[in-house]
Amino acid sequence: MLSSAANSASRAVGRRTGGLIRTAFIGCADAAPPAVAAPALASRYQPDATTSQSTARRNMTVLSKQSAEEYKKLNFSERAKKTGRPVSPHVAIYAFPIGALTSIVNRVTGCALSVGAAGLGAAELLGGSGTALDLMSTLGAQGGVVAAGAKFGVAFPVVYHYLGGLRHLAWDRMPDLLLTNADVDKASYALAGSSVLISLGLVLV
Repeated sequence: MLSSAANSASRAVGRRTGGLIRTAFIGCADAAPPAVAAPALASRYQPDATTSQSTARRNMTVLSKQSAEEYKKLNFSERAKKTGRPVSPHVAIYAFPIGALTSIVNRVTGCALSVGAAGLGAAELLGGSGTALDLMSTLGAQGGVVAAGAKFGVAFPVVYHYLGGLRHLAWDRMPDLLLTNADVDKASYALAGSSVLISLGLVLV
């Protein structure tokens, strides 16, 4: 009697275990993509129409050793085009906010001042004392557009970089009060406008 009950229980456990094993095996088979040869750089596996939403798989790239070496030889644009991956927006189509533009101009004016100072120093060293002064006097004597352009070209980088430094100093001292999106935009417009007006005023001096 006990032996018959034990045999029945054993067969029930066997059927249940076998069912679980078969279910796990089928689930693994469904989850794993089929073996695909990779003669090209990228080989795609697309789920068929019978695949349920829960077992839908993403596209995957299968690379052989040879195709991997060829893949390394492609530049970024070629790889993106080959694999069909999207490329992030380039800076040429990105709309910079006014805060970013004024920050960039602040760095550009700093570089321009460094180059100008180095040029005047080189002129003094190579041409002798008073060479830089003679150069400025010659440009000023041209009058009209040449003199005004030369004055503005010197005045604007000095004024803009100085005011830009004051802006960053204020930001460093009071970040909680001044470093908001709205305040940064206001400060940026004020920096650009005041720099142009002050530089034009210096041109007229």
